Amino acid sequence: MHMKQHRLPRIVLESILLAMTPFVLGLVLGADPGFLNLKGIPYLIAGPLFASFYGLGWGAALTLASCTTGFLIHPAIYGQLDIAFADSLMANVRYSLPLSIFGLLGIAFYKHRIDQFSMKVRRRLRKTVHSEISWIKKALSLETVNRVLENRVSGQKDSITLLHNQVRKLASLNQDQALNTLMETVFLFTEMKSGAIWVPDQEKGMLAPAAIFGWEQNEKKEILLDPEISIEGYVLRNRKLFSVRMLLDSSEFDRFDTSRNLITMPILIKGKAWGVLNIEDLPFERYSYYTESVLAILLSLAEPFLTSITDYEKLKAIEETDKDTGLPQFPILYKTLEKELENRQFEGGFVSLIIIELVNFEELAERWSRTELKCLLRELERNFDAQNAMKGSAFHFKNDNQLALLVPGLDKDGTSYFCLDLLTMCSGSDMKINGEHAALEIIVGFSTNGSGVTSPDAMIDMAEQLLSMQRL
Repeated sequence: MHMKQHRLPRIVLESILLAMTPFVLGLVLGADPGFLNLKGIPYLIAGPLFASFYGLGWGAALTLASCTTGFLIHPAIYGQLDIAFADSLMANVRYSLPLSIFGLLGIAFYKHRIDQFSMKVRRRLRKTVHSEISWIKKALSLETVNRVLENRVSGQKDSITLLHNQVRKLASLNQDQALNTLMETVFLFTEMKSGAIWVPDQEKGMLAPAAIFGWEQNEKKEILLDPEISIEGYVLRNRKLFSVRMLLDSSEFDRFDTSRNLITMPILIKGKAWGVLNIEDLPFERYSYYTESVLAILLSLAEPFLTSITDYEKLKAIEETDKDTGLPQFPILYKTLEKELENRQFEGGFVSLIIIELVNFEELAERWSRTELKCLLRELERNFDAQNAMKGSAFHFKNDNQLALLVPGLDKDGTSYFCLDLLTMCSGSDMKINGEHAALEIIVGFSTNGSGVTSPDAMIDMAEQLLSMQRL
């Protein structure tokens, strides 16, 4: 739609110039109105020629316009528009006019078939590219599954390789995703049957489960713990490990309900207790000092990632969120990207900035409100987030028609495939506002750290340059 609006003035201008060229030439030569000596060909050839570029409709319109100027206006200017001219016209164009019409229809039909063939080729090419990317993703997924199975078969679940892979998955600003990854890692290294991460609920003054393992999903919403009478609250206040073996050595814990606590450890962030990891059930052979040491190591490795998440959540809590969508504004994006790049300098790895722009935002704003369009962009991002395994954190960018994603763990090629998937999803989405279809024209710009790109400004400039190239 955007391209068609820009092409229309150019096509109209070209048609006027092509229709007027023989007319002006006839006026300059000053004789033979309608070029009847040439069987009217200069006027009759314009339509078929134009149809070869723009199709039957434009070709027929130009034929009508050209014949009007040549066979009506031109002789009228010289005072020759009479019965004699009409007889001469019919005699001279009795062959050339039908040939022109047949030529117009033939050329238009040929162009239509060529256009259909081109569309089929492009559609097949897009399908092939998407299919190839899907196969690459499936191959990567199968490779990951195969690697995990090999580790299990060879008894290397506690290996450094597995630990490294799990730690990399913690590199996310999504708190739920990071905590679920931490619980998964604890399971892989301890074979726990059930457990939970508890954090303070400031509004209720209780402890609430932030991540669970081995529970029924609806239990998470129903259970809260009193920090004064629970082992979890004790560990949170004192920042000390609790292990069930301690019940044999001290009566300090007699006043607590310890039925669900085998090992309970504080989760420390910047030296302060942020939450509690509680192991509720373990295979008998896995309960040992070794398991407690493994848990301490895992929580220590998770601390820098959880620190980044809590800093991000604090920034979001500041009044720098969009009132319509709840997304953090550009200043938070900049600070978060700056912190991510600092972490990557010490810890390695990649972080990618992806800017999504709704090109026809202003055009759609004539029909719907800007708030509705911003929420539509947010809904589009949520749909993609739900379909894609690689999660990103969403922000508003500089303008109302722009969103930004920060995605960890993707190099430049991985980010390219990620953006291609995003555009494919956008093109196939049927987005609606108040039940009415909204045609979205989306472009994407991206950048990835590395190769000398180490500052937020450099990454933002690189992504915006890609957007500028697509707007031309």
